[in-house]
Amino acid sequence: MIKIVGNDLYRGGEKIGWLDGRYVRAHDGAKMGYFDNSRVYDENGNKLAYVEGDYLYSYSSGEKVSLNKVAKEVEGGIAPGIEKCAVYTIFGT
Repeated sequence: MIKIVGNDLYRGGEKIGWLDGRYVRAHDGAKMGYFDNSRVYDENGNKLAYVEGDYLYSYSSGEKVSLNKVAKEVEGGIAPGIEKCAVYTIFGT
């Protein structure tokens, strides 16, 4: 499980990164990816996932995950759904 505290991202009490506007950064500051209103991209601009209805879909595998599951795996913060989806996609659970 990942927790959002302010803009910081924690897993097991250890800081793994942070949200920087529309970017997701690793603990060392490296850009891991970014998001727009409904899509998640890697650091090179490749599409990773998108939100449609109540699900997050992976471009590579076609897997779909309910947004309720994403919300359970990425807790806290006041981040809207797409931010949590980006964290879920980029860092996994």
